[in-house]
Amino acid sequence: MLVLSTLNVVSGIALLFIVALGLAVIFGVMGVVNLAHGEFMMMGAYTAYMVTSAGLPVGFSFVAAPIIVGLIAVLLEPIFFRFLYGKLMESILATWGLSLVLQQVFQLTFGSGYKSVPYLTEGSVSVFGTGFSTYRLLVICLAVLLAVMVLLIERRTRYGTLARATMSNAVLASTLGINVNRIYAGTLVFGAGLAGLAGAVLAPLTSAYPTMGLGFLTNSFFAVLVGGLGSLPGLVFASSALGATQGVISLLIDPVVGSIALVVVALILVRRKTI
Repeated sequence: MLVLSTLNVVSGIALLFIVALGLAVIFGVMGVVNLAHGEFMMMGAYTAYMVTSAGLPVGFSFVAAPIIVGLIAVLLEPIFFRFLYGKLMESILATWGLSLVLQQVFQLTFGSGYKSVPYLTEGSVSVFGTGFSTYRLLVICLAVLLAVMVLLIERRTRYGTLARATMSNAVLASTLGINVNRIYAGTLVFGAGLAGLAGAVLAPLTSAYPTMGLGFLTNSFFAVLVGGLGSLPGLVFASSALGATQGVISLLIDPVVGSIALVVVALILVRRKTI
């Protein structure tokens, strides 16, 4: 029982990290609080639904979702997000409005009901003699792979170097010849693609529905605040601390109390950082 409970907590941490990663990338580099992040994730979940409805393997959605949501971000960047770079309050209001529009569009298109998506793999695997969902184990592995991938992009690629320079001082980076707007646009597409992937991963667990992003947005936003601006190690720490808190309290007491505990711990950690 202890092994199973521990694995469930770890899978919850992995899910929180996957969901928060795209938000952290966009907020860290662009200074934009994207309250439509949950809807980007929702679009990824609906992509998984449409892929499986077309008779294609559900694994195909893990490729299709980030591409499709990334392309949507390409369309939105010049007409919407470009005017929000570095504007904190404006980005909060504007992306909140965008999230409402996207929810209504998908509700009118697909209805308000839940659209189920099959698991990539069924069954369970034995871990220390305890049966554990194979899919949730894959989610844990995916979180590790994404952390390594983002770290390598950040530290070993030219784009990562330019993005870190832009994040540190956009004005100075611009005077040095860095095309800041291009970095912002690339970051938006990358972060949106990560959100789309998160939606495809979550779809088999929660189904796809228009307002699915709301609950996940709150937790991921707290993870980004606790983890620090643009810090991947910080996001790993925050996801672990908050995910473990919610998972353990939910198992011992109640899921509602677990959600409240997550918020309380997040506020305490943010407060300690500001002292």
